[in-house]
Amino acid sequence: MQALLDPLQFAILPVFAFTLIGFILGRRGAFSRAAAEGTNAYVVGIAVPCILFMFLGSSDLSSVDWPVLIVYEMSLLILYGFGYLFCRFVFRLAPIEALLVGMTGAFPNHVFFVMPIAVSLYGPDAGEPIATMIAVDTLIMFAGTVMVLEAMTGGAGPLRTLGSIARNRLIIAIFGGLAFNLSGFEFHDGVAHFLGLAAASAAPASLFALGVILSGSDLSRIGGPAWTATVIKVGVHPLIAMVLLGTAVPVSAAWEGVAQMVFAAPCGAMAFVLGLRYGVPVENVAKAIILSTIFSVFAIALIA
Repeated sequence: MQALLDPLQFAILPVFAFTLIGFILGRRGAFSRAAAEGTNAYVVGIAVPCILFMFLGSSDLSSVDWPVLIVYEMSLLILYGFGYLFCRFVFRLAPIEALLVGMTGAFPNHVFFVMPIAVSLYGPDAGEPIATMIAVDTLIMFAGTVMVLEAMTGGAGPLRTLGSIARNRLIIAIFGGLAFNLSGFEFHDGVAHFLGLAAASAAPASLFALGVILSGSDLSRIGGPAWTATVIKVGVHPLIAMVLLGTAVPVSAAWEGVAQMVFAAPCGAMAFVLGLRYGVPVENVAKAIILSTIFSVFAIALIA
């Protein structure tokens, strides 16, 4: 626990600090929901595409621990589907909201939560497995969710929907970054610095917007969908890692501790960002992010 305390404070305190500031200013009327949505427009239009392009453009995919990565990605997709079905048919959420709650229960906060903790505990080399997992999550889960959201909200025929997907900046950043990676080129120092600054702004801005949105929500009742996403992410997923990794699934020394921490990561903010972008109710998503961040401390302490 002592080894986790110092890195945990750098992962947890910013989450609550930026969210709390947004919450207080939202309650005082200094920032409205419209202002939060404007902030989110910057996040989804500029900052997140820079994150996606940067990670996909620079990840080293040559040293992947494929058994771990395959089990990790398959477990995410299964939990995503379970979360969607549970929220859709038990809590009777609309399909598009159930989709984002399902994503919330599967997509981890590996960039801003796990990365600093893992690097502090295991050294700089721990960043490479995490970057690889981020790249694959982005290609499969994030890109897939954006495509489904475009199809669900487009209200047009198949050809127009495909055109809308092809013009989506998030999709362009994902496949542009992958193409850049495969080209063998490296980022110019100035470009890398710009991408790093833009990427670093995503978490504070999205967490601040999350706090503003929560300021208008009823916090006396968490609700079943938020608890469902939280239990899936910091209860079921870490349990899968504890049962499978190193037993049924062989794992290399370089990936073992890091992969287990990613399995135990809290819910990421990407579903919240997408929810605001596509006009989907995000209160359940926002509450799950806060809840899972609290409980993830104990999950990571146990599994690391």
